[in-house]
Amino acid sequence: MLSYGTLRACIRVDGQALESYGIEMFPEENKVTCWIASEAGKTFSVVWQDINHARQYHQTGDVILDGVHGGGQLMRALSFNEPPTYQRCTAEFKYVNTSMNSVRPLTFSRLQLTDEDQHMNSAHAELGEISLAIWPVNVIGMGYQKKLVPAKGTMVHERSKKASSHCVGFGEEIRIQPQQITHVARIGTTPMTTFIFRYRPFDRLVADGIAPPPMQPLRGTKREAPVDVPEPDYHNDGTGLDADDETLRELNALKAQVRRLEERISTTRNVKKVKIESSGAMRNQ
Repeated sequence: MLSYGTLRACIRVDGQALESYGIEMFPEENKVTCWIASEAGKTFSVVWQDINHARQYHQTGDVILDGVHGGGQLMRALSFNEPPTYQRCTAEFKYVNTSMNSVRPLTFSRLQLTDEDQHMNSAHAELGEISLAIWPVNVIGMGYQKKLVPAKGTMVHERSKKASSHCVGFGEEIRIQPQQITHVARIGTTPMTTFIFRYRPFDRLVADGIAPPPMQPLRGTKREAPVDVPEPDYHNDGTGLDADDETLRELNALKAQVRRLEERISTTRNVKKVKIESSGAMRNQ
């Protein structure tokens, strides 16, 4: 997750924030950039937080997808003494409006290539980037969504293809009830912070030295094919006895010695008992 001041931002896939690589900060522009790994077909969302729990102003996050404005999300000001819950301090942008009553989820898609000359200069300079600009705003009213995002995918000429082989696409259309949106007016001429996520396939990030290669399994942990193990060749020391036979002979000798000691102890006890009984008989006479 990227951070700048009290603001945090990430791209979320399958409920988890994608790891950021090659993070760079530009304080003079209030900007932070990084690289993330994209996977074609995966749905994603743009998430940001403000951990300024004393924030008493509204702010909006404007999302730019491959150079095209995708929409925004409002984070309302906290009221005095209002608990800073996760829901009130977090915003998530995961759909684009394609009509007054339909939305489509954000996805990573494969870049469509063509040899038609009309697409020679169609590759946007910001292709392969997801930008989030956070602005302080004033709420000025309510209305219906008017800015709609084209549902068609990105197509570029094969000779103008950038390093990226992915682009931002859209999932299946979801029908919704027409909803009112909040109209806002920006405060100031520059955003508080801009987060830029440059995305490429993971293999490309590794090849370009941006992301580290995946961890290799430790030596010796790989399961190898079974091999035939020869029967053990017992060593004979020249006495005609194998090592096991010699050990067995020593064990039997020790057992015999234990038996002799047990017999000696038993005999000694019987002698003492006889002497004691004899002495008692003499006293009784």
